[in-house]
Amino acid sequence: MAEHGNHRVQRLSATGSPVAEWGRKGSGPGEFVNPYGVAIGADGRVFVADRGNNRLQIFSPTGDLIAMWGKAGKDPGQFLAPEALALDLSGNVYVGEYGNNRVQKLGASGDPIASWGATNGRGGAGPGEFNWPVGFAIEPSGSLVIADWGNDRIQRISGAGAPMSQWGRKGTLAGEFGNPNGIAIDPDGRIWVTEYSNCRVQVLSSEGRPLAQFSATGMRPGKGVGEFTYPRGIAIDPGGAVYVTEFGNSRIQRFTPARV
Repeated sequence: MAEHGNHRVQRLSATGSPVAEWGRKGSGPGEFVNPYGVAIGADGRVFVADRGNNRLQIFSPTGDLIAMWGKAGKDPGQFLAPEALALDLSGNVYVGEYGNNRVQKLGASGDPIASWGATNGRGGAGPGEFNWPVGFAIEPSGSLVIADWGNDRIQRISGAGAPMSQWGRKGTLAGEFGNPNGIAIDPDGRIWVTEYSNCRVQVLSSEGRPLAQFSATGMRPGKGVGEFTYPRGIAIDPGGAVYVTEFGNSRIQRFTPARV
């Protein structure tokens, strides 16, 4: 997991015990400024979106620096505030940029392949456009499910960038969103979404139909078990356990698999 405020990456066991950590605040190799997204390759490499340094850093499973990709800019292979990260089965790397309002696809060696979304960094609300694409997940089919924070919606695009579907609008009802952020796909294909300003987690079918939601009463910030204060990241392990990180409570909650 990336710690935005502590400028480091930590590895924890499935039960939350500290295993390792690396990094400190700075712009040198292996240092971070407000890291956000983390993704793990099939070979165990750890990819980190180094948001404040406008780059990606790649580490071995033990934290040894392997490579750094990118610099500040709008050209292919450059980044402005990268946040979201995901890898497909071929090892391609997808990067969501808060500052450029786009998603970039890079090859396994960091070479730019394609980008989708904004022109000249401007956000948009049309199909395939984004207003801060800050989280996404890749489905087994290769399509991307994207949390479009500023548009309060979820978009699905193909692996080639073609718009496929979108769901939601700003609101607090089931199927509506308040700054959707983290996205994860469970083993049954359901889509789990964290909502930053609504302080809740929603579960959707693969077609976007609302199935369940979890939050404090009235979607107020909460500190109890199953309550959230500005949830951000979400991940699901192969056994179906769900992990949610909270910006406001500075904690991770783990939930056992459940039918919803």
